[in-house]
Amino acid sequence: MKRLPFMLVMSVLVIASMVLAACQPAAPTGEVTEPPSQGETQPPGEATQPPAAETQPPAPPSGAGVERAPLLRYGVLEDMTSTNVWALFDEADASAWNYYVQSWQWPVLYELSDQRFQVVPSVAEGFPTEFEQEGEFFVSTVALKDGLVWSDGSPLTAEDVAFTANTVLKFRLGLNWLSYYNPTYLSHVEAVDPTHVKFYWYAEPGLALWQYGTLTGIFVSKAYWEPRIAEAWNLIADIDTGAPENADILAEAVDILQGLDNEGEPVGGQFQLVEWEPGAFSETAANDNYPLAGATVREFENGAYQRVKEGVFDETVLGEPEGPVVLEYVQGPHFDSVLYSLYASQDAGVLALRADEIDFLLTANGIQQGFVPQLESDPNIETVTTPNNGFRYLGFNHNRADLSNITFKQALACMIDLDFISQNVLQGQTLPVYTLVPEGNTDWHNPDVPKYCVGMDAGQRVNASVQMLKDAGFTWTGREPSWDGEAVIYGEGLTLPDGTPFAPVEILAPSAAYDPLRATSAVYIEQWFRELGVDATANLTNFNNILAAVYETGEYDAFILGWGLTIFPDYLCTFFDQDLGNPYNYVSEDLAALCETFLAETDIEAAKQQAFEIQNLLATELPYITLFTTPVVDAYRTTIQFPYTDVLGGIGPYLYGLPDKVRAQ
Repeated sequence: MKRLPFMLVMSVLVIASMVLAACQPAAPTGEVTEPPSQGETQPPGEATQPPAAETQPPAPPSGAGVERAPLLRYGVLEDMTSTNVWALFDEADASAWNYYVQSWQWPVLYELSDQRFQVVPSVAEGFPTEFEQEGEFFVSTVALKDGLVWSDGSPLTAEDVAFTANTVLKFRLGLNWLSYYNPTYLSHVEAVDPTHVKFYWYAEPGLALWQYGTLTGIFVSKAYWEPRIAEAWNLIADIDTGAPENADILAEAVDILQGLDNEGEPVGGQFQLVEWEPGAFSETAANDNYPLAGATVREFENGAYQRVKEGVFDETVLGEPEGPVVLEYVQGPHFDSVLYSLYASQDAGVLALRADEIDFLLTANGIQQGFVPQLESDPNIETVTTPNNGFRYLGFNHNRADLSNITFKQALACMIDLDFISQNVLQGQTLPVYTLVPEGNTDWHNPDVPKYCVGMDAGQRVNASVQMLKDAGFTWTGREPSWDGEAVIYGEGLTLPDGTPFAPVEILAPSAAYDPLRATSAVYIEQWFRELGVDATANLTNFNNILAAVYETGEYDAFILGWGLTIFPDYLCTFFDQDLGNPYNYVSEDLAALCETFLAETDIEAAKQQAFEIQNLLATELPYITLFTTPVVDAYRTTIQFPYTDVLGGIGPYLYGLPDKVRAQ
């Protein structure tokens, strides 16, 4: 099952009204980060294998509806941090590494079709009803398929959907949860009967909120979770959790909620977590009650989508099939269990892949280029290169007046030579990115955003940057930056127009062991800060340390991270939405006005034009300075096969290795 991510991807980095490109399986708006992860245990140099997992596979499936092999072996490079679903899709533990293992546990009403990424029914039956107004609300009803059950055999009903949504709304959970169930727009959800769930909106929602948001949201078992959250619920039952004066009580309740264990939690998705040994491995088992297992999926040339499970359901949507079948496969799971072994570095993971210890190496950004030649030369390994729907970027803490100054950020963007970084420093491994929608997302990419000093040499860049700053009233207490014909003469003591000295800047970036591209870039960006007369230091540190500083404590100056994105770019708004608690402290009334229209839009073409406007604004005000993107290289052993590999964003980074679709060769 392919789900939409947000914001996250939040679609929350995800969906496209058309397409999902996401890093996070379950959220529709597009954020997807390498999403926030925290509290990691430093992995050992080699993976510790679980006891006898390969020699003693689970018992044969009981009614899965599809033939399964014993074991699929994945390698991962970071440990999980939590198994609590309420934390996983919130800021607390929204890590790609958690999603690799756990995102397949929970059902969704709708998912994105393969390759075309259109919204199609999953456990839903058909499409939602047209919106109607009931009193102050706009309502639509979704029907569920009959006979659905959780992995423990208990009924899966509309009550589960309503319970999940109303819990998220009451606790005002963030990040990817917001891409599903956003309390600013969605009032509440009601189970009309066991197979019909009704959504109540304050206004008719647009594409991002409805089709690529709420409809693709995960949901959990009410029978399991309702008694467990009673303590947290009772704390907030009688208060307005959106009122600022209740923030402390709400925070206490959320802490309780996200601190609960989930031992024995039933699942409705393809796989269920059965074992986790922190610092070593985790293992999931196939859900024998997964309702879509064994269904044949077909996509037709004319766009029609068909899913048939003989004797159970036969659904065709998006038109009547015409022309040839462009994609056909039998839906899994195709393995009894999936083992995720932890490796300390990508080189250790590559060695494990070549040694036949794993079948597939999952990475956040694809295989590093230095490993590609040896993998391509191995006859037992397949490599696949795909365009990336993501980027690395330099972000700022806008609580600092100096780092929030638009002119300074434009001058710094002028100094940052993206072509030099990509071609000379990173040896052609990357492509420059000038807007938050990468070029590979062709329908939504605006190629005409403001770009700073593109094509200029180093001398021209420093002269242009200095002129920008001087025109805005910046001065230097010491030396003004200049070009002596061969090198930049570093500035000293940059001072803001109001006479305030520019404070020292710490640039947080992942270590070279985690991402040499960002580590190397950080060193050069430190230099460009210094050339302008700012005392800057690149701090290459643990990935989770950066996430903790940016997303938890807020104690940071600047940082270099990356996003894996969704096709539908609602992340242009959600990344910087004050109501969502954006950690960058960037405030723009112009952006808020544009986003209000964009997020309410129901027409695709109009939404594209609005997205172009937003990209222009963000490229002007620069809450991020986008840096580069990288083609994604994945590698896997020839003992497994995928129904398709031509995806935007990589098999691993984007689709988490397709554990529901990969099968034994």
